[in-house]
Amino acid sequence: MTAPPLLDCRGVGKRFGGEVALEAVDFTLQAGEVHGLVGSNGAGKSTLMKILAGALPDHQGMVLLEGRPVDLSSPQSALRHGIAMVYQELSGIGQLSVAENLFLGRQPTAALGRVDWARMRQLAAAQLAELQIDVDVDRRLASYPLVVRQMVEIARGLHSGARVLILDEPTSALSPPETRRLFELIGRLRERGVAMIFISHFIEDVLEVCDRVTVLRSGRVVESRAAKELDKHFVIHAMLGHSLDANEVGYETGVQLPPRTATPPALVAQGLTLPGSFAEIDLDVSPGECLGIYGFVGSGHQELAHCLAGARAPSAGSLRLLDRRVKPGDTHRAVEQGIVLVASDRGQTLVHDAAIYKNVTLAHLKSAVGNWLTRARELTVTEPLLTRVGCHPPEPRLRARNLSGGNQQKVVLAKWLLGPIRVLVLDEPTRGMDVRAKEEIMQLVAEQKRAGAAIVLVSTEPEIVLAHADRIVVMSRGKVTQEFSGCALDKKTLMRWA
Repeated sequence: MTAPPLLDCRGVGKRFGGEVALEAVDFTLQAGEVHGLVGSNGAGKSTLMKILAGALPDHQGMVLLEGRPVDLSSPQSALRHGIAMVYQELSGIGQLSVAENLFLGRQPTAALGRVDWARMRQLAAAQLAELQIDVDVDRRLASYPLVVRQMVEIARGLHSGARVLILDEPTSALSPPETRRLFELIGRLRERGVAMIFISHFIEDVLEVCDRVTVLRSGRVVESRAAKELDKHFVIHAMLGHSLDANEVGYETGVQLPPRTATPPALVAQGLTLPGSFAEIDLDVSPGECLGIYGFVGSGHQELAHCLAGARAPSAGSLRLLDRRVKPGDTHRAVEQGIVLVASDRGQTLVHDAAIYKNVTLAHLKSAVGNWLTRARELTVTEPLLTRVGCHPPEPRLRARNLSGGNQQKVVLAKWLLGPIRVLVLDEPTRGMDVRAKEEIMQLVAEQKRAGAAIVLVSTEPEIVLAHADRIVVMSRGKVTQEFSGCALDKKTLMRWA
């Protein structure tokens, strides 16, 4: 690290109202380096990356590229300076082809300014082949698995002239083979001299793929060392300021699942089928029970979660809540009946550009606020809920997009707390969160379970279902492959059935 840094952040700070998000942060990145950035929920990771990506131009301190100060006043200006961000919630357009996504906003043109489709396809194929990404550029992007969509987005940033890539939770929804494929691409980019910032709550991934790791806590840098000098427990201690016990670190040694409850089920699914996702699924979950549904990405369990919550209509099968039929694909009716969904894509359950209080009252506006809608009434309803769920900062007028992922999820839960919750369906509820944020979110879920709600916990993370589920169903390729209850179960056995 004797060469001058490609990227150099000096004394970068940011406040939201009276809350300090970042304070005098120094951060450097060398050409050809993969630099891991980790920290607890609200530590400042997202804020620092949004500053570098041009999304938060109003900040203290300065950012230098190759020793020269740069003005990152917008995402477009950041890209002009060679900084591109691949967000956790991918921005590709699934209905367009791979080639169209690769050249969004910069399509090659022919005579009279018309798009030169043949040349675009040719260039797209060549650029992806250069990165050893073997795909059909004429196929719709949505037809490919998540890891391919991420690779296309990375390629788009690179061929827009990016020298610095910010990867936000790139492995959070990937299966182990897909993660390996992404790491191979990162290795090839490192050899080409591309500098990468790798943000992840998977400490093992950070230590494996990164050259250096910086830990943020409460908006400050508390550690910055070569990855080879660190281990998982040291990093977690630095993130939290204290050590975790063995149960919080992992579940490789196994857990004891309780016997199946005798309480009659609240929600019963029979023969649910969604072509291309899953077929003939029978499930039930009782009040006060947490049913874990585990599988790799593509197993169909995430699509099943949306059908259980009424957000998607299956082609066959039935769904009953307390012996009353649930109309498929009718989210509004499902919410009225007390079936609510916390989706993995927070863009589906939050209006990011709206204030927090508007997000909280949106689903139950009339029942919560009454016939006369005023901001004062909405704030009165929202403020105690934000305190109850531990949202930080508890400022209801702040825009939802300015919160960290963990606090955005708390806002989603606060929204549902305004109405009845009989069945709480959680699709990757802790995706992209660190250990502390996961614990806080799952404590809120446990409160609902103790209050008598039936919980459906859908996740690709074995630790989450092992830690919180009373009964676990495993799915693979659209089918239920195994169910576990009243037995000892470890991570290795669970993953073998997926």
